[in-house]
Amino acid sequence: MKLAGDVTERSGRVLLKAETEITEKHLSILKKWGVTEVDAIGTAEDSPVEEVHPIDPSILREAEVKAEALFRHTDRKHPAICELLRLCSLRIARRELGVHKHVT
Repeated sequence: MKLAGDVTERSGRVLLKAETEITEKHLSILKKWGVTEVDAIGTAEDSPVEEVHPIDPSILREAEVKAEALFRHTDRKHPAICELLRLCSLRIARRELGVHKHVT
């Protein structure tokens, strides 16, 4: 698959340009930057996948605070807990925004 459009991080900096062939390395980088959805071409139906919904940094920070409270009794240095905390933060932020899409 290729990107249908540029992928930007929260402040607008371009992480990947349109037409970039998506690799596992790209997916890893996008996850680290908090990008959960992109427009892609070359899917099974050859149509765009999900639209990118950037999350405002202040909303994301509020969501992280809420998620951290839920994980207060866990070992936050454990890789699985780190990933669960990240996913929980994104899910809370999306719920605040009213975006009901799966977080991957």
